[in-house]
Amino acid sequence: MRRISRSGILLLSMIAFAASVVAQIQPQPNAKQYFFVLLLRPANAPQLSKEASEKLQEEHMANMRKMAAEHKLVIAGPFMDNTTLRGIFVLQADSAAQAQEWADGDPAVKAGRLSAELHGPWLIDPSAIHPATEPPAMEQYTLVLMKRGGNWNPNSPEFIAVMKQHPAFAKQMIEQGNLAIAGPFPFSEPGDLRGVGIFRVGTEQTAKLTQDDPSVKAGLLKTEIHPWASGKGVLASGQPMQ
Repeated sequence: MRRISRSGILLLSMIAFAASVVAQIQPQPNAKQYFFVLLLRPANAPQLSKEASEKLQEEHMANMRKMAAEHKLVIAGPFMDNTTLRGIFVLQADSAAQAQEWADGDPAVKAGRLSAELHGPWLIDPSAIHPATEPPAMEQYTLVLMKRGGNWNPNSPEFIAVMKQHPAFAKQMIEQGNLAIAGPFPFSEPGDLRGVGIFRVGTEQTAKLTQDDPSVKAGLLKTEIHPWASGKGVLASGQPMQ
């Protein structure tokens, strides 16, 4: 019988772990897939007059309302700090190609004022997402980008054991009312971004809480923390806007 190498066994373990996460989070056999889009400000973004910028912003907002009405866009919102990260879309789509097409069709992306960086599928619990309240309002959250840490090494025997503890930590944070929604990206996705969590508490408290995540403690993941806002009612309630 053909022998399987240690790296092959670890790869199979990673696949089984990812499959178990999917089964726990999205048990519906025909569930839609969610894709996470980072909207970034390109270094070479064109300069616009005040009037042109305001018009483009109106078109951007109108497109978001249209996508939400069509059940394509389920979560959106701006970052509240001054970085190249300007906002996010969470799109419910049949494929990454479809989600990328929708993101690229946004007027601000087409105009070069934003670029759309797609990740996913984002393995999240659909029951955590709700329609926005009326009249529209905004609430503040803390969005955490979970990136590969210095000790990220899927070939390490301890890697899977530690990573299996991460969903339990997220569940605990949700039960304690600290976390609104969170989920990983498939192990097969390239790049440093491995998952995203949206916390219902401020940035300082979020920073303290995430240090107790076993995968962060072990250096497998590291956090990038940003204040962020979204429509009231879409997620479990956050904080009043400052």
